[in-house]
Parts: sequence; structure tokens; C-alpha cells
Amino acid sequence: MKQSNELAHKLEALRRSLLIESKFEKLKSILSPHIVYVHSTGDVDSFDSYFKKLNEGSLVYKKLEYLDVQGFMFDSTLIITGKMDALLKLGSEEKIVQSTYMATWTRDPLSAPQSSHPWIMCAHQGAPRRP
Repeated sequence: MKQSNELAHKLEALRRSLLIESKFEKLKSILSPHIVYVHSTGDVDSFDSYFKKLNEGSLVYKKLEYLDVQGFMFDSTLIITGKMDALLKLGSEEKIVQSTYMATWTRDPLSAPQSSHPWIMCAHQGAPRRP
């Protein structure tokens, strides 16, 4: 295991910008079609259910910030831990979310070595952050 904070910051900055800018087709290219996405509420989304919420507008990331991001590399897997502060629109309500999260990224075996996006997120787990 080795620390890889620079890569962790780069991947999370990319994910953040794609969510904020609603670039969902590009976001699809960095999330595994088999992703398990556990929200801090305990709700679980698959690839299809997550993108259905994003595309329908029932989940909108209005503001999003990742804090204290750290990355730990295990062979071709990167485990990222951090905190998330977000302003979300859930249905017709706005909600402030403060959570701690862990994300698992792996090298995409289908990407060519020269690809600009050789990493895909395959799992995400959020939990409410204690004050």
C-alpha cells in the first residue's frame, strides 16, 4: 500500500466537475456499470438507478465540495476517503448534506494505456458526518 493523494484529488475533482456541470454522459465513462453507490442516507443505487435520478432531476448536485481527501493505492485499486459537503436538490426539496465517504476506484481494463480516463469508480459508501 502506498499513499496516492494527488491521484485521489484529481479523480474526485473530475467527478465533482461532471456532477456540478451535469455532464452525465461523461460521468458514465468513469463509473463502473456494476457500481454499488451507497448514499449517506443508507439508500443504495445501481448505475442505472443513479443515472435515472440524475437525468430526471430528482437528484441535483447544486454545490459540492470534497474535503480531507486521501488516497491509498493497492496494486491497481485506489481507496479514497474524505468528507463531502453538498447542497442537493432531492425531489422538490433542497438539503444540506455533510458526510464522510469512501470510494473505490480501479484501473479500467478496457482503457488503452494512453487513455485520459484509465480509472473507474466501482463502489461508494457514504455515512452522515458527526458535528
